[in-house]
Amino acid sequence: MLDVDEFKEVAEKLPTFKSLPDEGKYRTAIGRYYYYIFLKIREIVKEVEKDREDGIYGLLNTGKAHRALPAYFRALSKKVRVNKLRNSFIELAEALEDLRELRNKCDYEVDISISFTKVIEAEIDIEIIEQIISNISYQKPKSNTKIVGLKNILIYFQDKLPSTDEVINIMYRRR
Repeated sequence: MLDVDEFKEVAEKLPTFKSLPDEGKYRTAIGRYYYYIFLKIREIVKEVEKDREDGIYGLLNTGKAHRALPAYFRALSKKVRVNKLRNSFIELAEALEDLRELRNKCDYEVDISISFTKVIEAEIDIEIIEQIISNISYQKPKSNTKIVGLKNILIYFQDKLPSTDEVINIMYRRR
């Protein structure tokens, strides 16, 4: 079974290989960064969504998952009333969308040049997303209990998680 952290390790080390062509290794590193974080987030959401009847579990097992994940967090941001959480969900969606757009340029737009600065952009998006996954938190009202981490937040707000229809509406309205 693949440990998706290996994709990140490959992405970090690949640009330093002197014997490989620059553009090829930059494009490949960006792709590995994207798939590292995409798979990491997808697995968190799948675990939370697996038993929901109207959830997006099935959608996450298709090619539409690449658009569904950011849409999921955008839909959730509309349902959560806590500004800090709302902003974190939007920031997560935006960073994931930016990274996917960059990965698509690397994979499909061979007529444009990809430089090392694009690898740095991908690394910044990865850092933003990793910080959110690990550090997103919610302080329960009138309680000393603090919920930390993306998976725990999603479990706590399970009654607010978006339905497949809500996610699909955002997926096709945004682009």
